[in-house]
Amino acid sequence: MITDALVAFVGIGGNLSLVGAAGSTFASPLTYDFLGQGVGQPPGNFIGNRTLAGTDEGVGGKRPELNITIGTAVVAVGACVLKAALQGAPDTGLAGGYLPGTWVDIDSQDNIAAANLTAGAVIFRSPWIPQMPANLQARYLRLLFTLSGGTSFTAGTIGSALVTMVRDDQANKFAAKNFTVA
Repeated sequence: MITDALVAFVGIGGNLSLVGAAGSTFASPLTYDFLGQGVGQPPGNFIGNRTLAGTDEGVGGKRPELNITIGTAVVAVGACVLKAALQGAPDTGLAGGYLPGTWVDIDSQDNIAAANLTAGAVIFRSPWIPQMPANLQARYLRLLFTLSGGTSFTAGTIGSALVTMVRDDQANKFAAKNFTVA
């Protein structure tokens, strides 16, 4: 997988709104196609007799990392919580117009409280994991954000949802200080 602007589910400053009623869902503006040809496009250059294109990018020594950050802080009505999910879908093939089939959660962060959805907060950080079920062989990926808890958000955005090839966070940021200055 090549990581560039084509793998930014929400580009920096993209600000995907999370304002909506309880149960609302918000899909990332990008639906990533592992083949690079785009949703609705037939696969080219097939080798062999496979009829549906798909892959599992969650294996190997160099796995991509998904990083989702809040843009504008969330304002919740009541106890509304957020779920962020990386989803995969198989190709429906010629008969289905080469569109995404049923979306399946590959990895998710559930029940993120509004108190944790402050501006600049990283709400989901995950290495690319192997797809489940193991035979999913997704061609398409997206992010889906879901509001639950019976209430809503009146403000808030996803500031960015990026895929990188390495973790660049400061690992010792929250470590206890073990020295004193005399």
